[in-house]
Amino acid sequence: MIKVDLNWDDREVLPDKIRPDVAFLLQRMNRATLEMVAVAEGELIMDVGCGRAIDALGMSAAGASVIGIEPSRVMTAHAVDMIKLDGHRISLVRGIGELAPVAAGSVDKVVCKGALDHFADPEKAVQQMAEAVKPGGEVIIAIANFSSLGFKIGELVFRLRKILGIKNPYKRLPWQLPPDHTLKFDYGVITGMARRYLKLEKVEGVSLLCAAPGWGDLLSRLPVKTQDSILHALDGIARRLPAISDVVILRGRSSRS
Repeated sequence: MIKVDLNWDDREVLPDKIRPDVAFLLQRMNRATLEMVAVAEGELIMDVGCGRAIDALGMSAAGASVIGIEPSRVMTAHAVDMIKLDGHRISLVRGIGELAPVAAGSVDKVVCKGALDHFADPEKAVQQMAEAVKPGGEVIIAIANFSSLGFKIGELVFRLRKILGIKNPYKRLPWQLPPDHTLKFDYGVITGMARRYLKLEKVEGVSLLCAAPGWGDLLSRLPVKTQDSILHALDGIARRLPAISDVVILRGRSSRS
């Protein structure tokens, strides 16, 4: 039996104060995902775990017909509000990625951004995405990397703090799996899972050092232009080295003939 939180709300996981590194990561992840999708006019795209439908609306504005799949009634309500404000039309379906509510081989592309690690059975969801696209269709997945350089530095720093007897002031550290996640993804896990069902065409990283101890506070003290220059420079490194980046984005193509 697949257990799903039908009342999940993203407002419960967003930090009270969003520092420059986190703000950059969220914005860059949105842009990079849409760039990887490369919407073509008239395409039928399924957005799995669409949340507030922000990406779905962006793809609709670019000329695609979009089906948004979301199990949470709370997030679906947020999506409805966003659609009313935006003016573009998308089709919203209450459903889960493990049981895609479309016929096999019926959509041009499938997108899943920042949601796969919430699914009860992520691998089943990836299999369903691969089956949902037409022969040669594409699946685009963006996911947080729990083996990022920033997280590795954080683990080292807090290990040293523990040795020195410095008390941890936080309930949960960023590199620890959140309670609403089901699988700790990193570059190897997501690419390995995708390769079982897709032919990988492109893998790139997004952002570097996000959530490293003190990094956001340090950036906050710098002029905005300096922050921007540093964050973009690190993002350039992350694109070429996805294994240590904060987020991994991949595009795979169905190998079915």
